[in-house]
Amino acid sequence: MQQPFVFGLNYATSNLEARQQFAFTQEQIPSVLNRLQSSGITQEAVIISTCNRTEVYCITQDIDFVINAICDIQNVCPRMLKKYYYVHHGDACVNHLFRVVSGLESMVLGETEIVAQTKEAFNLAKNNSAVGINLTAIFQMALAVEKDVRNATEINQIAISVGHAILNLIKSNFSNSDAVDGLCFIGAGDMIKQVALHFKQFQSKTKIVINRTLANAQNIAQQIGADYCQLDKLEQVVATSSIIIAACGVDKFLLDARSLAPIIKSNKQLLIIDLSLPLITDLQLKQHSNITVLTIDDIAQIVDVGKKRRQLAASKASVIIDAKVSEYKAWLTKRGLTPVIKALRTNADKIRLEALQVAQKQLECGIAADNVIHELSIKLTNKLIHTPTVNLYSSEYKLQHDLSGLIQYLYDLKI
Repeated sequence: MQQPFVFGLNYATSNLEARQQFAFTQEQIPSVLNRLQSSGITQEAVIISTCNRTEVYCITQDIDFVINAICDIQNVCPRMLKKYYYVHHGDACVNHLFRVVSGLESMVLGETEIVAQTKEAFNLAKNNSAVGINLTAIFQMALAVEKDVRNATEINQIAISVGHAILNLIKSNFSNSDAVDGLCFIGAGDMIKQVALHFKQFQSKTKIVINRTLANAQNIAQQIGADYCQLDKLEQVVATSSIIIAACGVDKFLLDARSLAPIIKSNKQLLIIDLSLPLITDLQLKQHSNITVLTIDDIAQIVDVGKKRRQLAASKASVIIDAKVSEYKAWLTKRGLTPVIKALRTNADKIRLEALQVAQKQLECGIAADNVIHELSIKLTNKLIHTPTVNLYSSEYKLQHDLSGLIQYLYDLKI
């Protein structure tokens, strides 16, 4: 089995600007996977791209090729990006993925959104024929490890999500729900789904979910008691909103001076929390005193509830992950032996069939069955040990000593 690589950057290694340059929308990822695979240098690939990270997990002959290809696609200079990205190989890659999916590498330690995001990334790669036995096994192990971590530690009970943090922030800034004219969610992906569920009991004059696909917007809206509409109604909806929470996979600004012109003119207070990457909000809006724009990095600075308890749980989780990485290494070793064992059995079966063919001819010629069986047993023994014996005798002295010990171990010989 080939060793995996991961190449990426996250909130801890890079700023928001760098992550924006490197982020992929879900619509972009299939073509990126196809480009990597069509090169012949990368056999398998999975891309995780969220507001906190972009990571490329791959089976490749040349990780530098992958890095340069991704940078070329995103029109980013690899040298500029080098100070932000990390590369892990083999066991270190597996350890990193296990930590990521368990929430140990998240901005909000222990958050659960990353589990759905990892599953979505893997399924997207699978549906585009970008994964084989190598990454399939590793990602399945990772999702199993995540369950073990959350069942064996308190991290699942004490971790607060991004949605919880945002709800606390809004409640502290809008103590009177009557001050909230409208609450608007833009997008209907996993992030918005996770965040919106925290606002099921939140009171505002209007509550609405906007998305390109109406059915997805409807699904979330029904769960939180909100209205829903398609993206072409965006400007009308935001004009009556006090709070906008966005996590939308588009590569252009949806919220800018033009789309928010009525609010800018009226001087109405508006809070925008943009969790998208790349952002769908033009940060130039911050120059207007009535508009507050927060990004995922801003949210991270206010998340500190249960931090010490989560760190203690994370220490326990790390012990579990280390053990699981050891299990992965043992599994990898066994998989590495599979071709040898298969070849050994194939060779033994070939010898068996040849000896059986001779025995059948002897029986057809009238030779006594007892004699045929006796001769068959001798031929099988001689043929099975002939090649190992010849190679043992013809080897150099030091190798002979090593092979002798190995044979004694393999056949459990008592000498």
